[in-house]
Amino acid sequence: MIILVSFLVGLKSFAQEKKVNRENQQWIQYYTQLKFNDKWTLFTDGGFRWKNDLENSSQYIVRTGIYYKLNSSMAVGAGFAHLGFYDNSGKINRVEFRPYQEFNMSTIYKPVTIQHRFRLEERFFNPVVDDKIKSGSDFNFRFRYRLLFTVPVFKLSSTDPTKNVALSVGDEIMINAGKEIVSNVFDQNRLLIGTIVTLDKNFSASLTYNNQFASTKTVGTYNQANIIWLGVTQKINISKSK
Repeated sequence: MIILVSFLVGLKSFAQEKKVNRENQQWIQYYTQLKFNDKWTLFTDGGFRWKNDLENSSQYIVRTGIYYKLNSSMAVGAGFAHLGFYDNSGKINRVEFRPYQEFNMSTIYKPVTIQHRFRLEERFFNPVVDDKIKSGSDFNFRFRYRLLFTVPVFKLSSTDPTKNVALSVGDEIMINAGKEIVSNVFDQNRLLIGTIVTLDKNFSASLTYNNQFASTKTVGTYNQANIIWLGVTQKINISKSK
């Protein structure tokens, strides 16, 4: 934790010495968890992102992955994501194909839940010209680590403990690697503060503030975005032991 705080302080000082562009973004994301049995779960999500107070389209993302539960606190998974990026005219000018692998670990120190997520991504970028995806992709790896604390704030029901409102606080850092990465080894950092409303064990909604600091293709220039992130999660259990 001390290392994380030191990194954030250093990052803030670093940003003050460089050119930083400020913007705002709005994200919406829908997540599903399809549980096959006590070990296997299919995670799927899709979302859309705007910027400048919903005036301009920024990105879309669809993603799916299969996860295996090692024990009560650890899981491994792998999947694939597809993203599209919009230019200032509102047209898609680039797409990304992104296989990924990850390891998750959670620990409960009542009432606080601590979650660690380690993710490796292989990112393939292709230009889009006249609405057609062109061959010849750029490629790089990206390493992601997210630390998230979640604590219940109050209950919504005196009889159902799954119905509650919780506070989440965390940070995620992303590092690039690969032959094509020269000046932008640091990709981005996300400082996350949010509220999670769980209406029952299978449905919840979250509203998160994401302070995102990201590098750009221009050396010495960075983007700082204030992001409002709305997420909806639905769990579906088709296991025989449900």
